[in-house]
Amino acid sequence: MKPIIVEFTEDFLDLEDYQVERALQWAALDAMDRAEGFDTGFVISEDDKVRILKPSELGPYRERARQNLGRINRKIAELEAQDTSALVLNDRPADKPPGK
Repeated sequence: MKPIIVEFTEDFLDLEDYQVERALQWAALDAMDRAEGFDTGFVISEDDKVRILKPSELGPYRERARQNLGRINRKIAELEAQDTSALVLNDRPADKPPGK
């Protein structure tokens, strides 16, 4: 059984999705730092093949992760700047006027 992969465009994602994606990018960068610090391999999947990279081979992947992180941070800032008044909860009942 082959999995069905559906690609979504970025307009489908909301703020929380981008925050999760940012956390994943930070985790990948942290894992690269740890692999380099402990002089161990870093496992990736590329072209449907599993590869174990040496710390000296991480440069291009680290740069790509940083670029992704920058793109994600810009998108998060853009979404946060949009009108969020619809998300604010009204903490007083609608049938009572303010001040009563």
